[in-house]
Amino acid sequence: MDALVKIAVIIFVLLFLIRKKWDLGLILALDTVLAALLYRMPVRAFLAQAGGALVAGETLSLLGIVVLVLYLGNFLQSGGHFRMMVDALKNLVRDPRLILAIPSAFIGLLPMMGGAMMGAPIVEEAARRWTLSPAWKTFYNYWFRHIWEYSWPLYVNLLMAAAIVKVPIGRVSLVQFPFTILAAGTGLAVLFRRVPFAASDREVRMNGKDVARVFISIWPIVLTIVLIFVLRINMLLALGISSGLTLVLTRQPFAERLRLLLSGFNPRMVILMAAVMVFKRILETSGALASVVQAFPPRGIAAYLLLFAAPFFIGLLTGVNQAFVAIAFPLLLPIIGEGRPDMVLFLFAYVSGFVGILLSPAHLCLVLTAEYFKAPLKDVYRILVGPVAVVFGAALLALIVLRVL
Repeated sequence: MDALVKIAVIIFVLLFLIRKKWDLGLILALDTVLAALLYRMPVRAFLAQAGGALVAGETLSLLGIVVLVLYLGNFLQSGGHFRMMVDALKNLVRDPRLILAIPSAFIGLLPMMGGAMMGAPIVEEAARRWTLSPAWKTFYNYWFRHIWEYSWPLYVNLLMAAAIVKVPIGRVSLVQFPFTILAAGTGLAVLFRRVPFAASDREVRMNGKDVARVFISIWPIVLTIVLIFVLRINMLLALGISSGLTLVLTRQPFAERLRLLLSGFNPRMVILMAAVMVFKRILETSGALASVVQAFPPRGIAAYLLLFAAPFFIGLLTGVNQAFVAIAFPLLLPIIGEGRPDMVLFLFAYVSGFVGILLSPAHLCLVLTAEYFKAPLKDVYRILVGPVAVVFGAALLALIVLRVL
């Protein structure tokens, strides 16, 4: 119980300071120190791990990725590309509300940390038709960006989970695909209920020219996806190639191109990303995450609690998909099995972890999108908790009906 009390304190302080509207980067830095103190981490070890996290290849790569994503978003916004995309979609989509969902869902096919930032300017542009609060715009961009992570086989967390339990990724994708459908349907239900229908102000028809305009309007994003998925190029390099081509091919003055390039370096975002990565490292190395798992013996009803608690709290604390899979799933193998695992238990554990990810105040997609729209996180959570509960409720129902009863 001592381990659970410590984790509860860390979570409480995190959420309390968020409610007080402190800067999230500062909150995570303070919570990192708190975790080290609670788990009696030596000062020298703390400094070594924190410093190591700051200069780790993973952190530097993430920083480069987000800077380039911010640059591409600014480039496409300033050049009118997003207006072109929204304008073309209006000719193709009968219900304009779908324009608040389709671009973010499309970008969600590109696995990357903080990737929701790519869709944020498009949602901003599409939302001009209605009077939507920053929290609602944040929700639509954030939710539809993540509908694929239950089943899209190119997400590292899915590949990792499949490898741990030793089953083909195709089987995992097939079993969990209904949750992608459920997430999409839940998001659309919220969208249609909240946003009033507004008839299109033009004739809607399938037009090859407009389809081409959609892809041309976001060609750097399309090129990035092709480079990563078809040519198997590293994500940072692919973004670098796309960004470099925008600088070469644009007709904007050099001063404007330089301004756009520098616009990707947002000090607040950089500090926030660094804080997230240090927070994650200290939780791993202090023993905080391992203590969550050890608090639940893997037998009887405790096994089901462990299937939820381990991935959920690791996801909630770190906000990193790979973390809840890499840390929790090896420890859950005695329950789930490997080679011929129980896919119902696998599904429940995975959804539990991803629910933690969706709710995590350390999740880069959430905090970066909220920062972009200037949305208070507490307002976003009020909207987010319902759809998240629907997804988790479906996984819990599957567990109860297929295994508990």
